[in-house]
Amino acid sequence: MSKMKKIGVFVAAAASIAGVAGVSARAVECVRKKWFLRGFETGQLMGNLTATESFARDKTAIQEQYDKLCEEYKELEQEYDELCDFYGEDDE
Repeated sequence: MSKMKKIGVFVAAAASIAGVAGVSARAVECVRKKWFLRGFETGQLMGNLTATESFARDKTAIQEQYDKLCEEYKELEQEYDELCDFYGEDDE
């Protein structure tokens, strides 16, 4: 009978170890999934910040080009007015 008790205790211990291992594996999988999702969300956030920064940089470059074109237009308009005055023509 003592052999049977030892076998029973061993089987019970093995079953409990397997149960704990199964629960541990599930817990590890949940933690792994949670941190993966957090990393994915962080990656998306960083991507959005990079895109916003790029957009702001592009907008600044476009604004600079627009300002430069406005200055050139004003200069050309002044030169045109001077030429019209020189030749005595009205620009109307």
